[in-house]
Amino acid sequence: MNLTALSTTYRSVSQFHENDRLIAWLSGQPWVIWLTPERRKSVLFYGAIIAGAVGVFSRNAKWRDFRALTPWLEHGLAFLILFGLLFVLYRATVRFKQLPSMVRRRPQICFHLIFWLLLALLWFFLPSDGFVVAVLSVILLSFPYLIWRAGYMLLSGQRGKAQNSRFRDHLFYIWPIWDGTNTPPGKGHDYLSRTVAQTPESYARTILGGFKLLFLVALWKLVLELIAALIYGDPKSPFSALFHDVTFGLPRVKQILGRQMAIPLVQIWLSLYLELLWETLSLAAKGHVWVGVIRLFGFNIFRNTYKPLLAQTVVEFWNRYYYYFKELMMECFFLPTYAHYFRNLPMLRVVAAIFAAAFVGNMYYHLLQHKEQLVAGDWNRLWSLLGARLIYCALLTAGIAISMLRQQRQRSRLPVAQAGSASKLRSLRRVACVWTFFAVINFWNVTAPLTIAERARLFFSLIGL
Repeated sequence: MNLTALSTTYRSVSQFHENDRLIAWLSGQPWVIWLTPERRKSVLFYGAIIAGAVGVFSRNAKWRDFRALTPWLEHGLAFLILFGLLFVLYRATVRFKQLPSMVRRRPQICFHLIFWLLLALLWFFLPSDGFVVAVLSVILLSFPYLIWRAGYMLLSGQRGKAQNSRFRDHLFYIWPIWDGTNTPPGKGHDYLSRTVAQTPESYARTILGGFKLLFLVALWKLVLELIAALIYGDPKSPFSALFHDVTFGLPRVKQILGRQMAIPLVQIWLSLYLELLWETLSLAAKGHVWVGVIRLFGFNIFRNTYKPLLAQTVVEFWNRYYYYFKELMMECFFLPTYAHYFRNLPMLRVVAAIFAAAFVGNMYYHLLQHKEQLVAGDWNRLWSLLGARLIYCALLTAGIAISMLRQQRQRSRLPVAQAGSASKLRSLRRVACVWTFFAVINFWNVTAPLTIAERARLFFSLIGL
């Protein structure tokens, strides 16, 4: 078999979700025809109620600092209160023009203020235990998961696109059956409405796209297990026995930061690059699960991670690595800053908007991630978890700002033709620079029991200082 035939066979297998005959067969199946957009949405709505109840119980089951005699009752009451709050927010969304002007201008800030006022009530005005405290704690522990999803609902109201929507049109992505992190894959009502498959043929195509992502999940997890066994010598990998005698035994970055061993500088650099590869594949596998399931329900949304390791600029990597986190930061921090500040200073306007998204928004999002420490008011633990991330976000902000400003300057110039081999070499060099940038700043993102000063000394030792 020649190379052309091999290439054709590979494409037909890897792009099975675009096979016209397969799409035609699947679109003719009775269950595909029966699952109209409205019926799929009904399934998701009732599934959201169950997922919301399970989520409130499961995410907070280990939180027992505030003990009550009937934990099922405190979780159940917290779920009902949260459900009622979401319905009130929905009513505010569809009647957005009737809200006070301050709320219309800053709906996200007003909603987040509710969370912080409830936290202040818990910290300063309520006793240290009791049933009321337990219920409020469960509500606050659930808030970070809901706060960004409900924020997308408020944005839909602010844009005037939610007036004719129903509660079920929003609840299914606020309490989704596909779960996920605090970052909502698929964003909210506006984006999901644009991507929903309306015909059996488009639904069949979307289903096949979802299955492809789920197959990729299995592939990436297999690759991760191979890396764990061959590169890191992880005894927990199912392939550890296979590569027992040939493993490289490189340390993970968290082991380097934990000072568990003295490691040559070359190995440290290799570990930095491999950590970037590991985290990219891990995030891709997780994101493909969420997006794959969403596509099975007929929403042809973008992937969460799409070939970031081939990016030639820092901005391109940022867009591809964690798409829905980037979109969240853009919607809630970049665009509001860009729209309202420094309009007469174009360069400062861009830098300020990037700072708002990549630094302020990034830090704030990860502050809410540590919900247990927030509810407990454990500031020392929060600093140990987030202190080094301040440096990471500062470096990330600088990298994105420089990259974006360079792109803007390059667009204003006439394109210069490049020779084939020279162009490929230039592309490889750019990819290597992007890898190096993110591998190095990730040094500040890995959790480790080090002070910032200790981490800084180790960081500068990477370049011999």
